[in-house]
Amino acid sequence: MTIRILLLWAAIIPMAIANGILRDAVLVRSLGQKRARTVSGLSLSAVILAWTILAIPWVPLPGLMQYAGVGLIWLTLTIAFEFLFGRIVARKSWQELLRAYRFENGDIWPLVLMAVTVSPVAAAALRIFP
Repeated sequence: MTIRILLLWAAIIPMAIANGILRDAVLVRSLGQKRARTVSGLSLSAVILAWTILAIPWVPLPGLMQYAGVGLIWLTLTIAFEFLFGRIVARKSWQELLRAYRFENGDIWPLVLMAVTVSPVAAAALRIFP
């Protein structure tokens, strides 16, 4: 079951990358940087929820509390990935990495993290425990 939980989370990474590419290639030109960041955050949150709703039956757990635990695991993995990738690969400063958490310039990253966290419970409530 742990492998499935990790695979479902790992599938979110290319979705997030594609979302960022779309933001930079299309949305910034038409909406401007600030609005593009907000729209991108909202769309990524929606994609994460939709993906989780589709995939959650692949992770059968006994109750909603266990899915809440999955959400906390996904949150931890997402933050760890963001900071490790940001520091090691992208070579960003701590200040640059933490900027996304301040709700500045249209950035709503904390809301995306909330979507990552609650999506497993919401999906299970919709698909498994209606």
